[in-house]
Amino acid sequence: MENAKNSLREILGAEADLDALEKTGEPLDLLAETLGNMQRCRKVRIWLVDNSGIDALVPPAVFHGLLSIRELNTVETANRDLDVKVTRINESRNEEDPVNTANFNSILREMYRDLAALNDTLNKEFPSLVLGPEISGDMLDRCESYTASIRSLDLRGVGFLLTGWKVASIEKSFQLMFPKSAGAHPLRKNLRRVELELAFYRRCLEVNIKWAPVGMDLFRVIREDRLRLVLGNLEEMGNAVWNVVYNGLRLKKSLNLIGVRFEDSRTLFDDSLVSLPAI
Repeated sequence: MENAKNSLREILGAEADLDALEKTGEPLDLLAETLGNMQRCRKVRIWLVDNSGIDALVPPAVFHGLLSIRELNTVETANRDLDVKVTRINESRNEEDPVNTANFNSILREMYRDLAALNDTLNKEFPSLVLGPEISGDMLDRCESYTASIRSLDLRGVGFLLTGWKVASIEKSFQLMFPKSAGAHPLRKNLRRVELELAFYRRCLEVNIKWAPVGMDLFRVIREDRLRLVLGNLEEMGNAVWNVVYNGLRLKKSLNLIGVRFEDSRTLFDDSLVSLPAI
């Protein structure tokens, strides 16, 4: 018991009312473990903000906008006859309602799925990205116009024999965009590789637009080669949140005293709502 109290003092600070927590009759050692998972959530949140722009503090209005994503908006439940009932969250939720932990887990799950699919493609099809260190979303349209132009100048039977001067001009412009991407130059010789890579970046742009409301900066992640690390941190956050919620079934009184409310996921992450001074 004393060890649990010491842990709670370290997590909550010296001013914490441990007597009130003890009077709940709930296990203080489990409470310390649960608050430790909340600390993990907050540390991962800081890492994700700093390295990917993703912020777990999703405002209610932002979540309401994300309900345009079918996977976030629909909940399917089956009855005993295996008939499936589809419930749409946006039909029963007000825009100002807080984002509960179930909502938040849905966001994490869908975001992880999208990024894991990109990471799988990256691992299977692109041992290295020739444009990766310099790419950004606003470059894609110009890059695709360059590759399409060069493709059209490759004349059947004679190649670039009659159009070489036009191709050279395009290649020069392309090289100015990617001065450090030596593996992409000259463009005519690396055209297919660059086209495939641009198709991958187009998918990245779609994912980035989908999750832009929560701050995602996927092209920064790609440039800094941190996609795998972002996935690992999202997984760690998801596990920590699950542990908090699961343990919370036995800690309803003590978590309520501390200010943790599962109907508002921000209480897991925001020190202004629930202070954890040890972080």
